[in-house]
This record gives sequence, structure tokens and C-alpha cells, in this order.
Amino acid sequence: MPGFNTLPITGGGGGQANMTFVASIHMQTYNRSWAQGGTPGYYAMYSTNQENGYVYFVGSGTTTGAPLNRLTNITHAFTRIDVVAPVNDMISLYKAKVKATTEFANALASFASFPSVISSSGNFVLPNNALPLVNVMLHGGGGGGGRHAGGGGAGAGIVKLTAYQAVGTTSVTVGGGGGGQHRSASNEWGGSGSATFFGNVYALGGGGGAPHAQTANNSPFTPSSGHANGGGGGSHNGAGSGGSGTTQTSTTGLGTTGSPVYFGGNAGGAGRGGTHEQAGGGAGAGGPGGQGGGTHAGVANGGIGHSSDITGTTQHYCVGGSGGVHGTSGTRGPGLNFPTSGWANIVRGNGGFGGAGDTAQSGTDGGNDTRGYDGGPGAVIVRYYIP
Repeated sequence: MPGFNTLPITGGGGGQANMTFVASIHMQTYNRSWAQGGTPGYYAMYSTNQENGYVYFVGSGTTTGAPLNRLTNITHAFTRIDVVAPVNDMISLYKAKVKATTEFANALASFASFPSVISSSGNFVLPNNALPLVNVMLHGGGGGGGRHAGGGGAGAGIVKLTAYQAVGTTSVTVGGGGGGQHRSASNEWGGSGSATFFGNVYALGGGGGAPHAQTANNSPFTPSSGHANGGGGGSHNGAGSGGSGTTQTSTTGLGTTGSPVYFGGNAGGAGRGGTHEQAGGGAGAGGPGGQGGGTHAGVANGGIGHSSDITGTTQHYCVGGSGGVHGTSGTRGPGLNFPTSGWANIVRGNGGFGGAGDTAQSGTDGGNDTRGYDGGPGAVIVRYYIP
């Protein structure tokens, strides 16, 4: 058995190899401020008792926070470290020396992988034998269509995460689709879709379509804003503009881990400005809604969705609903491959069709004043990997 002095040395007199020990402090109270400076680099603060806590590397105008027992890249110089940790623990600071590396392309491709489609709120439980890295695609609920030649509902926003760290159980909230606007709600838009959550990451729902104008002066309604994508504008004796879309960022739902990518932020199409003409199509995750036209039998298509094979087969998600037309309902949006009926049962975050103006059909209030179609509900799709 080799003696103590023959063991491999560590950098700086303690800790693991290439971790240079700087100094330690004692937590006399749970909140300590340490006048310890440093240059940019990789640092770790370790708890002797392996307790949870948090540290702040405070620089001139810039502060970076990090949990205890984790390596963190501090990109700025600092003059002190503030610590929040249990009383009587000892906290030790290390600076790491790391080697340059290159990216390992397609690292997960050689593992067996399996999709998990979550269409109701609950939890995702990572199998015990799976890697702690998953690919995730989540989308909110689609917006409902406006009534009586109303605007199409918008498709929901999509957030995609690659090699996202997931361990144990992750909470899931699935957003519902917005309801199609009813005959009795003449001054309201189609319902907006709700957001879908995977842990702290979320994807916004689509906006509802505007109704056919029924005010005293027949002025057009404009869809509400603040959704992932905007619903289509209404049409009667004036053109209603489409709703605007929202682009999510790292501080509004995306987060910063898992290389987040967002699909959305598109505007709905405007309605046509003549009597008994077309309403605008709702925007999709992949593009804006179509503008209303001047023909009775024409259709303002909804915006295209996003194409993904995360389940193993290519499908289109979060397509915008077509605008309603007097005399006929909207038809399927571009790039979409499913029947024109049954939108409410499609778990893809699609926007609902705008209602027809003259012809009663399934999903209507009856008579010659049809309601808009419902938007599709949200979902979370997780692909996990087993070595």
C-alpha cells in the first residue's frame, strides 16, 4: 500500500485535482459577508456538512449567484462573497483549472430513446435507468375561433429544450384550448388558450379570433394581444386587424438551460373590410395568419405550424385556425394533415376555425349563426434516453 506522500498531489494544497483551495469561513450566523476577491474563472463553494445554501460573487456593478456545492463560471472580477447557509457549517472556496474541449456532436443519437406524451396535468417521472438529460417540446392551448364569419384562433407557442437536465419528478401543467365563441357572446372574442408548464419552463397559449362585428355601427373587432400568436381579425363593414404575438425570452418562460428555442410571436391576419366577406386567419407557431379576401367562398388560411418528429413520426403542431366566411366554414390550414372535423380533440395546440356565417353545421349554435371552433389543448412531449 503506498504511503501518504506517494498519493497524487492536488492543486493548491487540498481538494480534488485541478481545484485550487483558497480559504474557508465559519458560519457564525446564517448570513455572512466575506471580503474575498478574485479574477474571472470557475469557482465552487463547498459545504463541509454537505448542507444546502447560496453564495453571491459581488463585483463592481455585477453580481453572480450560485448554489453551494456546484461549479460556476464567474465571468467578472469580484471583491467579496456573500453567503447564506446553515449556522456552524464551514464553507470552503476553490478555484478550478479546466482544459479546453470541443463539442461531441449528436451525443444522444447512439442511445435507445422513448417518447412520453403528456396531455393532462400531473408529473413526469424519469425512469431510474434513464440518462438525466431529456429533449422536451411543450406547447400551450390553441385559441378558439370567433363566431359568425369570425377570425380564426391562433396556434399556441412552442418551447423546445435539448439535453435538458431532469431528475426524479418534474411537475407538469397542461394548458387548455380556448373555446369557440358562441352566438350569445356577440361582443367577445374566441377564448384564449392557456399556458403549459414543464417545471418552471412554460409555453404561452394562442389568442382567440375576433367575432363578426355586431356593434351599433358595425365596426370590426380586433383580437386581444399578449398571447404567443395573434388571432384573426373580424370582418363586416370594416377591416379588423389581427392580434399581435408575443416572443418569449429567458425571463418569460424559456429559462436558460437546455438550449431553449421558441416558435411563435406571429400576428393574426386582418379581416376583409366589406360586407359579408372573409375574416382573418389566426397565426401559427411557424408564421402569420392569412388576410381575409373578398370572395364569398374563399378562405383566409391560418398560419403554418411547427413540424417535429419528437414522437417518432413527423407531425404539425400549433397551426393557426382559418378565418370564417359567410356561406362556408374555414378549411384546413396549410401544411396540416388531419380531418377538418374534430379540432377540439387534436392534442397539438392548434387554433380553432372561425365560425361560418350562413350554414349550420356540427359544433354550432344552430340556425344561420354558427359558433367558432374550439382550439386544441396543450401538451408536453418528453423524449428520454436509456444507455
